[in-house]
Amino acid sequence: MSFKEGDTVSFLNQVGEGLIVEERDGRYRIEDEHGFDDWYERHELVAKNRLKIDGIQKKDEARARNVARSEAHLDKLLEVDLHFNKLVEFPKTFSNHEMLQIQLREARHFLDKSKKGGHRRVVLIHGVGEGRLKEEVHTMLERMDNLRFYDASYAEYGRGATEVEFY
Repeated sequence: MSFKEGDTVSFLNQVGEGLIVEERDGRYRIEDEHGFDDWYERHELVAKNRLKIDGIQKKDEARARNVARSEAHLDKLLEVDLHFNKLVEFPKTFSNHEMLQIQLREARHFLDKSKKGGHRRVVLIHGVGEGRLKEEVHTMLERMDNLRFYDASYAEYGRGATEVEFY
């Protein structure tokens, strides 16, 4: 299957979806739902179904428009929800260890993309639970340079989120 600019796709080996903004030599530049873009091979992408109503194709306006990048998007507080059922389709098929590894990998990936994208602050939503994920996320953050972290706004997230600032 070939794709064209403007198509919405999801990723074969990671969570999320994006909009194709450029095609070059069989590779596609995808802008994801957070406004980041990256290059992917065709075999790494899955076409999203398009809904046709009476022969008219509806497009997701939020993704289809080309948003000019400005300093304003750098101050926007991005979030990632690390609850396991938000990350995979069939959460009951994984061991506790596998679940934790997938959650930490997603957190690292989100932090890397956020930092590369120039964002200054992000929120990792880990939930309250028994505190194992929060503990592991904080251990991971302690090992990273050029950032500080603290409990996110209690009014917005309760005790289940950590805010990270890059400097």
